Amino acid sequence: MKKIFFIACVLLSSKSFALELAKYPIELSSGEGVNVVIAPTTDKKQALVKVTGINHEIDGITFLTDYKPHGSNNAYKYIYDGSERSLVSVSEGYRCCTYTLYIPETRDGTYLGNKEESNPALVAELKAQYEQQLNEGVQAKLANFNREKHLAYQQEKITTANSDIDKQCGLKIETTVDWKTIDDKTLQAYAVGSFCSQVANEMISMCKKDENFKSDIAHINTIECQFTDQLKLRQNSKTLTFKTAPKAPNQSQFIQSYLLNL
Repeated sequence: MKKIFFIACVLLSSKSFALELAKYPIELSSGEGVNVVIAPTTDKKQALVKVTGINHEIDGITFLTDYKPHGSNNAYKYIYDGSERSLVSVSEGYRCCTYTLYIPETRDGTYLGNKEESNPALVAELKAQYEQQLNEGVQAKLANFNREKHLAYQQEKITTANSDIDKQCGLKIETTVDWKTIDDKTLQAYAVGSFCSQVANEMISMCKKDENFKSDIAHINTIECQFTDQLKLRQNSKTLTFKTAPKAPNQSQFIQSYLLNL
């Protein structure tokens, strides 16, 4: 809640000055129902941007974006889910520009074409929508890091690994993670579930290669994963304690070598 309040204060601070918007907006369309309206400021450093026609929570929300470098191009950038994202990238060519929309949680961009005419009345509409949504805290909520969503996704990785060990090795070996020890910064930066399921995945691979390996790990019932800065793997009775470090190289080889010597 404190984070949402802080982000709301930051966003609301943008109302301390009047947005001087250009007279004409940039109207874009994918040709397949996706539409984008961009109302740049007169200095072209910022813009109000609204996307419609997509099956996503940002549909219909007007964001105040910053126009910044994005690789060799530029992009209208905003804060979503705790980090700065590119919403629409702009590639300037001989005949001005080509635009690409980036929807969160999707890999490929959506190419957009300019509409032949732009409606100046949309600028005032966009500004009014932005201010209304800003007062309601809509953008602030979307800007805040969604821990529950990320946590559910990473937990699913662990659940899948546990299920696959049962299918491939015929053993009930459960990978566990104390998620309370995983802070938002770590969860946001790393695929914790993928890192922590590495031991299980190596077991699955080794069971496929050698039927006899199943008996080598039959005494194990738990893989306890800890997200640390040092790579370690130790056995204590029926539990393997796996300390994974995101920057440690050759983790799969390290795990495989340890498992072969159980």
